[in-house]
Amino acid sequence: QGELVLDPFVGSGTTLLAAQDVNRNAIGFDLHPAYVALCERRLAAKHLYHGSHQLAVNDDAQHIPLYLGPESVKLILTSPPYSNLLNRKRKNKSRRGEERKNDQLDKVEQYSQDPRDLGTMALDEYTTAIGSIYEDLLPLLKHKGHCVINVPDMWWENQRIAIHVALIEELRR
Repeated sequence: QGELVLDPFVGSGTTLLAAQDVNRNAIGFDLHPAYVALCERRLAAKHLYHGSHQLAVNDDAQHIPLYLGPESVKLILTSPPYSNLLNRKRKNKSRRGEERKNDQLDKVEQYSQDPRDLGTMALDEYTTAIGSIYEDLLPLLKHKGHCVINVPDMWWENQRIAIHVALIEELRR
């Protein structure tokens, strides 16, 4: 309890909420003010413990070392944007029957068109950007700290794209 959790791509704040539930301090970063505001609303609605603090910051993940000192983070946990996974028409394959034909069908819905947004980048550019961010985050981890990155693979033009493999190779470099 009390240790610091970092989510470099906080989105709607699930990591910060989980940290709040187990009395961990947490900080999350996101480029988009709307996601930071959503995260703040979600955090305000729950208070299981009062001894820890969670903070959502509207800034680029590249700037995180400006906020935190070396060996200050026990856990880095995130589900980052997934390359340009959203840069295609939705097929609603997870829905069944008539539910597939909702208002999202055949629409392209990205988080943003901000060129800094990892969700707009092709896989090679994406993995390089993630590698650069995590290279700068590594000194922030405490001894025996942990880093968890949750990413899916994806299908693009009938080909499986193993995002996790690309990230592992980049992070090894």
